[in-house]
Amino acid sequence: MDLKNIWKYIRQKIKTFKFDPNTFTFLFFLLVSTVFWFFNALNKEYVATIKVPVKFINFPENKLVAGDFIDHLEVKVEANGYSFLKYNSTPIKTAVINLKLHSIYTVSETNNKRFYLLSSTVQNEIAAQLDEATTIKSIKPDSIIFVLDEVVKKKVPVIKNILLNFRQQYMLKDSVKIIPDSIFIRGVKSLLDTINEVYTERKAFNDLHDSLSVKLPLKKIKGVAFSTEQVECILPVEEFAEISYTLPIQVENLPPNYTLKLFPAEAKVVCNVVFSQYRQVFPQQFKFTVDFNDTKDKPEQVKVVLSKYPQNVSSVRYYPIAVDYLLEEND
Repeated sequence: MDLKNIWKYIRQKIKTFKFDPNTFTFLFFLLVSTVFWFFNALNKEYVATIKVPVKFINFPENKLVAGDFIDHLEVKVEANGYSFLKYNSTPIKTAVINLKLHSIYTVSETNNKRFYLLSSTVQNEIAAQLDEATTIKSIKPDSIIFVLDEVVKKKVPVIKNILLNFRQQYMLKDSVKIIPDSIFIRGVKSLLDTINEVYTERKAFNDLHDSLSVKLPLKKIKGVAFSTEQVECILPVEEFAEISYTLPIQVENLPPNYTLKLFPAEAKVVCNVVFSQYRQVFPQQFKFTVDFNDTKDKPEQVKVVLSKYPQNVSSVRYYPIAVDYLLEEND
């Protein structure tokens, strides 16, 4: 039987069903008794453990918690069913514990870095987040232990985390600028000793064909405060042209009693330059060389090096990367 026929069969049964009054009466009283039982159960007292979120404020001057810290306490309470129904259906508000109002103690032999607070002393703050009819029986853990370390400030560089995709015939005409290029970070010394830079959130720029200035948020580090939450990123973009030059290859470190002939004796360089700097690039700014010392092991070819080129060009490539040679000793 397919789904259509099954649905047709169910509809027919519903139409032909005759509701028995005795069945209706039974179900009605069953529902009423269930409701009475439920409300009676809610009126009874129960003992159970609930989790109460906690937040600690006002740590000793110039000190902060190092590492992970407790964010809730397990509280054993006695309350009626209505209260437990509320605790299970809605979040319990966070108990804010002001350490200036409590006594904290140093754990011996820890160089004044490890402290503890008796959980029983924060019972009032926890009770304030519970119903008045709720009685606190106990709190776990019975001691709240935390490590406090000195708060320090440190200057670190900002590292960009960006991906650039350019429209055809476009490129950067200068380096990407991050403003400011470094920031101050603040936190416990043990943590800041491990941090030597901060990064921007990862960002991709697609179809770049014009200069941009955008704000980049910094990637947050847990337990560390930044002097600024974002930096400016400047992307100088411009259309470019391709240029090429064929230049002679010069020989370096050649003794006066030797002649080194190269085959071919020239190499070609190809690179990109933005239009605004096109007239600032000249052949004299490029230089190809081979080193006489590279021939001492008598290889079949000698390596060609582009030993000089201007900084305002990019995508620099050249060929050949090695040439044949003939070494002659002069009389």
